[in-house]
Amino acid sequence: MKSRLVSIKRIIENEIGERIDTKNRRRDLTYARAVFCRTGRDMGLSLSAIGQVINRDHATVLHNLRVVYPFAEREIYYKRLYEVLRAVVDEGSQTEEVEEKFDSTKELAEMVETLQKDNDALRYKLRLLKDNESNFNSLLQGLREEEIDEVYNKLDIFVKAIKSRVYL
Repeated sequence: MKSRLVSIKRIIENEIGERIDTKNRRRDLTYARAVFCRTGRDMGLSLSAIGQVINRDHATVLHNLRVVYPFAEREIYYKRLYEVLRAVVDEGSQTEEVEEKFDSTKELAEMVETLQKDNDALRYKLRLLKDNESNFNSLLQGLREEEIDEVYNKLDIFVKAIKSRVYL
């Protein structure tokens, strides 16, 4: 179990590009340590076992869990890092598989985020189209069927002219 925790530590260090077992108290390292502590606790390890891996005592680990982690959780990067690590840990992977699963889970999380952004953009475009449709329908109100057909024919010619960039 402890070897899996060392793998988790390595993953976090690779992700942030620095060691988390240093005495440095920069915010990014502190938040990364808090994510590490939360993940270790989720694995069911004791506070002292978690602390040994990052050269801290049990009280510091407890402080990370109670005080620091709630702040880290508010930042999207660290929240996503924890969620990806949590997904990897929940699968019960062996030590060798942990890093591979982290990379694939991280890629999937990034793809989901991209798809959510694309979905939001498409919803916005759809709303604009619906607004324009209601504007167009209000223009056609009160016209006879022949007049509506004439509007569509002229609109068709106009659209083709715009597409070919030939203006009448």
